[in-house]
Amino acid sequence: MVEDSRDIAGAAPGGAWSILDDVGEFIAVAGPVFVTTDGLGPGEPARYGLRIMRHHCNGLGNCRGGMLATFLDLAMACGLYAAGGIDRNLPTITMTLDYLAPALLGDWIESRVAIVHRTPRMAFVQATLSGRDGPVIRGNAVFRIRPAA
Repeated sequence: MVEDSRDIAGAAPGGAWSILDDVGEFIAVAGPVFVTTDGLGPGEPARYGLRIMRHHCNGLGNCRGGMLATFLDLAMACGLYAAGGIDRNLPTITMTLDYLAPALLGDWIESRVAIVHRTPRMAFVQATLSGRDGPVIRGNAVFRIRPAA
């Protein structure tokens, strides 16, 4: 069982995972969220991970849907930023999601992000978050983008 601590050395599985910083106070409290660029698929900008801890869960040990939605939104926005050429200010215009399976206390949840289409002002992104037994949540979002300064 994973302890409820923000200092969770070894929370990410093997590989070159590091804690994602500089994404705001909310994620600092809700996370930690991890990032890697190892083992990416074609066109995948980065991969994001989250260890499900007590502060993410309801009384039954299931990760709250709002936390999964938050992580999905973050993974898509950060993936878009990691692809390059845009400012970090990426407001979400719309996001749809499907909950596919529960994420349980102690599970490692990992993103797969794909940028579907990008115009000078908008980006269309899709992602799936998966755990040990397969997909947990999938979603699509539209983000407002600005050119990088």
